[in-house]
Amino acid sequence: MVTQLALDPQVRDWVFIPLTVSIILMKLIQQYAHMLMYQSGQNASKEPKEIREVQAVSRSQRLRQFWRFIPESSFKMRKEFFIKADTGLFNQKTQSKSMQEAMATDPSIMVDMMKKNLSGMLPQLAMGMVVNFFFGGFVMGKVPFALSPRFKPMLQRGIDLSSLDVTYFTSLSYYILLLFGLRGLFSLVFREDTIDDSEMMRRQMNPMANQMFDAENAFKAEKAALNLLDHEWELDSAEEKAVEVLRMTTSKRG
Repeated sequence: MVTQLALDPQVRDWVFIPLTVSIILMKLIQQYAHMLMYQSGQNASKEPKEIREVQAVSRSQRLRQFWRFIPESSFKMRKEFFIKADTGLFNQKTQSKSMQEAMATDPSIMVDMMKKNLSGMLPQLAMGMVVNFFFGGFVMGKVPFALSPRFKPMLQRGIDLSSLDVTYFTSLSYYILLLFGLRGLFSLVFREDTIDDSEMMRRQMNPMANQMFDAENAFKAEKAALNLLDHEWELDSAEEKAVEVLRMTTSKRG
């Protein structure tokens, strides 16, 4: 039998509001720590040639994304700039150092890696302990729609009660949801400086991954991808598509 609960209004005052404010403050502290610790010097240690290589890969990716919307002559000109034999940008010798070379010449890279991991891991560990100690075991609310039993482990963390309806959610589940759901709100304020929690978790699981830009492999991958593209301008059949849309519209009205 499913148990229907009458939620105490004091849960709102002593759990919901303090927990929400604490998570927002923790995320703000984490965001500003992220910006102060290493963002200002992120590109300072890079040579101008290395920065140009990163930007070249980004330009190539944009070309592969929007190549249908530029004329064939413009596409071929850009494609030759990147992959033309001998003179193409992706056929030139790269200037970026590998991870091993960079760490051998600049020990501060390892320190920066530790800063990045600690700035994301320590606040979440501390906040998780605080939430588990002070706010664990509370039923905070109920979602206004029906859910399947598969959502029960996700919504009712910290409470193991089989008779409790799956639509109720606990304080720990609310904490996890808010922890990863604030990025959209923060992105409106901090724009491109917003911390990506999923990227931070991936970096903590594999600290050596993507810490340095591998220009040689990136150039090879972009060169192979551009070689596979044959231009097909999207606007060539724009008139036929417009006529087809108008025909369907008029037939529906008739």
